[in-house]
Amino acid sequence: MRKVFAALFFLWACLAGGVMSATSAENPATVEESAPQVDSSGQAELTQGSLSTYTLPSVTIFGVAEQPPTVPVTTRFGVQHNAVTEEQIGLQNSLDFYDALRNVPGVMYQKKNIIGGQTSASLYIRGRGASHPSPDLSIFFDDVPRSGVLYGQALADGIPVYALGGMEIYKYPQPSRFGSGYGMVNFIPKYMTEPGTEFKIGMEGGSYGTFAENIGMGMKKNSFDVYAAQSLIRTDGHVANSGGNQSSYYLNLGYQAAENWSMRFMVNYVDASTKAPDNPLTQSKAYPEKFDTKTSLATLTLANKYKKASGYIKGYYNSTNFYLRGESGGDATSKQSSDLYGLRGRETFRLWEGSEIIAGFDLDKMNLENRRYNRATDVTELWDFPNVTVFSPYTAVSQMFGSDEGFRVIPSAGLRYYYNSEFANEISPQAGLVLGYAETSLNISYARGVNYPSPVVLQNFLTNTTYLPISTNKIRPETTDHYEVSLAHTWKNIGSLSGAFFYDDGKNRTRAYMYGSAPDESFFNSTSAWYRIRGMELSGNLTPLEGLEFFAGAAWLQAEAKGDDGVKQKKMPYTPSFTFQTGFKWKFLDHFLLSGDYQHLRDIYAAISPRAANPAAPGSTFQDLTSANKLPEVNVVNLRLDYLFSYEPMRVKDGKIFITINNVLGAKYAYALETNGTQSAYYYMPGRTFMAGFELKL
Repeated sequence: MRKVFAALFFLWACLAGGVMSATSAENPATVEESAPQVDSSGQAELTQGSLSTYTLPSVTIFGVAEQPPTVPVTTRFGVQHNAVTEEQIGLQNSLDFYDALRNVPGVMYQKKNIIGGQTSASLYIRGRGASHPSPDLSIFFDDVPRSGVLYGQALADGIPVYALGGMEIYKYPQPSRFGSGYGMVNFIPKYMTEPGTEFKIGMEGGSYGTFAENIGMGMKKNSFDVYAAQSLIRTDGHVANSGGNQSSYYLNLGYQAAENWSMRFMVNYVDASTKAPDNPLTQSKAYPEKFDTKTSLATLTLANKYKKASGYIKGYYNSTNFYLRGESGGDATSKQSSDLYGLRGRETFRLWEGSEIIAGFDLDKMNLENRRYNRATDVTELWDFPNVTVFSPYTAVSQMFGSDEGFRVIPSAGLRYYYNSEFANEISPQAGLVLGYAETSLNISYARGVNYPSPVVLQNFLTNTTYLPISTNKIRPETTDHYEVSLAHTWKNIGSLSGAFFYDDGKNRTRAYMYGSAPDESFFNSTSAWYRIRGMELSGNLTPLEGLEFFAGAAWLQAEAKGDDGVKQKKMPYTPSFTFQTGFKWKFLDHFLLSGDYQHLRDIYAAISPRAANPAAPGSTFQDLTSANKLPEVNVVNLRLDYLFSYEPMRVKDGKIFITINNVLGAKYAYALETNGTQSAYYYMPGRTFMAGFELKL
C-alpha cells in the first residue's frame, strides 16, 4: 500500500508540475481574476474544484456559495448543488448538523432529540438514505469520509457545527465530484484567512437545560496561520431519556510554503453521547439505550494554485468508535469500530480559453469491526469484517463556446472508474449541456450513481462456519441513472429563480446476509427489485430593499418501488410528497437583525428500507408502508433576534446578543415513530423552546 500511495503522489506531482512550470511566473493578482476562487490553503478548490463556472456566485472566505440554502449553485457541468454558509448556520441557531440542513429543499432528517441522533438511517436526500444496513449517502468532512460507514449511520454526534465554515450538499450523483453514494454532504472546516489575531467566544442557554459554549482563537501572520476551537453542547432533553452532549476540540494549521504552494493540517476530536427516548408504546425501559460516539479525524493537504492549473493532494486518517449501549432489551452493548484512511488528489486545468479539464483519484482504505457483549450470557461476539480498498480515478472535461455576457454553450462529459478489493468493479459516466444567455441558463445533465455496500452485507459469514465460500467480487454495487433538466435566471442585486425536473431509476438492489440459510453469489443482488423517483424543485430569493432578503424553496417527490415479490407501491420511507421552506433576514435600526424560517413537510412515512433477507426466501426488499407508518405534517416556524454592537474599550469588533424561539406556534410534529402491528405512536419533538446567548469577536 505504501508503494501505491507513493506512486500516486509522484504521478500527481508530475502531472501538476508539468503544466505549472510554464505558469509559475504569473502575477498572483491575475490568477485570482481568471481562476476559480482559491485561497492559500486550496480549500475553495476542495469545495468548488468543478465550479469555475460562467455564473459562479460570490463565495465566502471558505469557498462556500454566499446565497440562501434554498437557492442552488449551478456548475458548468449542468449540475446543481446547495450550500449552507456559516452565517446561515448561526441564523438558524443550529446545534447539530441535522438542523443546519433544515432549509435545503429535498433534504430531511430523522431524529428524536433536541441534539444528536441514534443508530440506523437518519439523513435523507430526495428519498434516498433509508436503506439499512449499509449506506446510501456519502458524508464528508474536509472532503474525506466521516460517518458510520459500517451500518450506514450519518453519525451527526461526530460533526461539530462550531468548527464549520459551511456545508455543500449534492442531491444526486456527480462522478467528477464524489464517488460511491446517491448524494453527498461535505462539511467545510474553518481557518484563519485574514492577517491578524482573533478571539471568539459564544455562550447560550435555554429550554430543557440546553446549554452551549464555544471558544475560538486564531492568528495569521506572514506565511503561517492557526485556528483552534473548543465547543460543548448539552441538554437534559424534552422527554425522559432524551438528553445528550457533545464536546469538540479542533485545530487547523496553514503554511504558505511558496508563492503557488501551500500546506494545511487539520485535526478534530469529538466525544458525544445521546440517549434514546422511551418507547412511546411501552413507555419506560429497564435499560434505556444510549449511543456514545468517539471520533478523531486528521487531514494533511498540499495545495497548488496557478493561472492554468490548481488543485491538491490530501492524506487523511479517521478513527471512530460508536457504542450502542442497552441493545437487545438492555442485555447487550455493541462497539462498532472503523479506521478510514487514504489519499485523494485532484487537479483542475484551464489550458486554453473556455476549457476546464479535471483529473483526480480517491484511494480509500476501510478497516471495520463490530464487537457485541451480552451480559446475560457473558458472551462476546466479534465480527472482524474484511478490509476494503477502493481506488477510484476520475476525469471530466468541459468547454465553453461563446461568452459569459452573451450566448454560450458548454458541453461536458466525465467518467469515474471504481476498483473495489472486495466487490465487483464498476464505472460511472456523466454528461452535461449548458445553454445560456447572460443571466439565464438551461442545464441538462445525466449521471450514473454507484452505491457500494459496506462489508456488513457479509456479516453472517463471519460467525457461521458451515457456509460454502463464495466469490464476493461477483457482488455488484447498486446503480441509479439520474436525469435532470433545470432552468435558472438571476436578476443582479435583486434575486434569482430556478426550477428543476429530475428522474431517478434505481436497480440492482443489494441484499445483506444477516441471518438464514447459506446463500450463493446470486443472493446479494436483486434482479427484479427497483425504485423510481420523479420530482420537481422550485427555489428563489428576493432582496427588495437593502438589508432585507427573502428565500423560499419547494420540492415535489413521487416515488414508486417494486420488490422481489412483484408487489408495487407508490411510496418509500422518508420521501415526502411535498416540502416547502422559506425564510428571511432583516437588518434594521443599525443594530438589530431579525431572521426566521418555516418548514412544511407532507406525506412522510417513517420506516427503514431493509436490505437483510433470508436467502431461502429473499422476499421484498422494500418495506410495506401503511397508515401506521405515516407521520403528521410538519409545520415549524423559528425566529431569532440579534442585537449587533462593537465596543472599542474592550476591543470587541463584532458582538451580538440574541434570543431565539423555535417552533413558535408550538406545533406537534415528529420525525420518528414506533409501530406494533396497526398501532403506532410518535416520538414528538419539543414544543415551543427558547434560547438566549451572546457572541463576541475580539
